[in-house]
Order: sequence, then C-alpha cells, then structure tokens
Amino acid sequence: MALLDYLISFQLWDASSSVSVMKMLAEQAEKNVNQAISDANLPGAVKKGTFDEEFEDHEGNVHIFEKDYYACGSCIGGDYAEVKSEYIHLISQLTRRSAFLTIFGLFEHRMIDCLKFMISLSGYTDNNKRTNRREKLEDCHAFLTDVIGGKGIADVDHLIILRNIMAHNDGFASKHNEISNRIGKKTESEKRQLRAINRAENENAGISVNEFDGVLMDKTFLMYVVGEINRYIESLDAAVRRFHKEMPQKPAGTNSNV
Repeated sequence: MALLDYLISFQLWDASSSVSVMKMLAEQAEKNVNQAISDANLPGAVKKGTFDEEFEDHEGNVHIFEKDYYACGSCIGGDYAEVKSEYIHLISQLTRRSAFLTIFGLFEHRMIDCLKFMISLSGYTDNNKRTNRREKLEDCHAFLTDVIGGKGIADVDHLIILRNIMAHNDGFASKHNEISNRIGKKTESEKRQLRAINRAENENAGISVNEFDGVLMDKTFLMYVVGEINRYIESLDAAVRRFHKEMPQKPAGTNSNV
C-alpha cells in the first residue's frame, strides 16, 4: 500500500502545486496590462501621421488633400482618443485571454492525469473502450461524481465554455444577446452557453458581454479563474482521499465494473 499512497500523493500534489503557477501567470498578466496602459499614456505613444486623400467633384476634377491619422500599436484611426482607447482595450483583452488559455490548459492537463489515476485506483474496467479517444475535462468530472463519490462538487463547466469562446470564437459568445432574449426553444449548446455566462456573471467573475456579443474580461477575472480551479482541485483531492480510505481491501489485480 506504500506505493499506492505515493501515487495518490504524487498525482494530487502535482495538480495542487500547479495552482501557484496559475496564480503567478494571472498576476503577471495584470502587471503586463498595467504596464501597457502606462506606456500608452506616455507622450508620443500615439503616433500622428498624414496621408493623401483624393476627392472628385461633380465636374470630374480630382482634388488631393492631406488628412491626419493616428496610430498606436496595430490600431489606426482618425481620432486620437479613440485610437488610444481601442489599443488599451485590445491589449488588455488579448493579454488576459492568452493567460486564461494557458492557465486552463495547465488545469486540463492536470485533471486528465488525475482522471487516469482515479480510473486505476478504482479498478474501473472500460467495456466501451473509452480510453481509445481523447479524454476531456467533462470526463474527469463525470468519473469524480459517478464513481469516486464527489456528487456534491460543483463542476467548472462555465470555465470550459469560456475557454471555448476565447479559443475557438475569437472572444465572441455566438448570438448571446439574441439567445438571452429569445422566448422560444433553445438548443442544448445554446442553453449550456447561457448557463455558463449567467453563472460567471452571478459569481462576479469579472465577465461581461457587450452589445456585439463580445465577452470582456476585467482585472478580477484571472484571479477568479485561479480561485475556481483551486476550489475544484481541493474538492477532488478530498473526494479521492475519502474514496481511498473507504475502499475495501481487494487482492492485487482485481477490477470493478461500473
């Protein structure tokens, strides 16, 4: 049983210790955002330039006149304040999105490792050959609740949906405002997206959705994510240890079908 104890400690410790890395990533991202905002407010951060624009009058005569433009990073426009505001918005959202995807990717990797360990610990035999396909975070939660006994543990489905929005839909929640106001029938994917965003908003996660269905992250969002992940890992850790403690002793090599 010493080897089993070591495996439990190793798998769960690996997940728990990753939270400090996630916190570091979140804190560094916000430092980067603050630095980018400070840099954008420095004199000369927004560059001014000119370009020639042609205008044809009603007689067919072409007139050329000089027009001003402003540029900050990749943002270009004719209004100084709007260009600077757009740049600050863009760099803030992209920095937080990048950090969120990195944090979530690390979390998902650790949870898949824990899922494999829980399968081994429980002696679960997969008659449907589940292991022939890529495991997902949803599989980990299903196994945790159905086999390990963690039915009271709240899932992280809202984070999964937010990750999908950021990674696969450029930060836009497809038709969110229309879905929110629709009285008629909603698809399962629409219901799942709506539940995720509503949950995040109700839990003050630092998420809002604008009129164009863009999902915006404020300065509190990344630390909320880290807190949710930490909550989930601690709950999983406690459930697995309780399951192990209550397991009946079985001969080596004995499997249980679920």
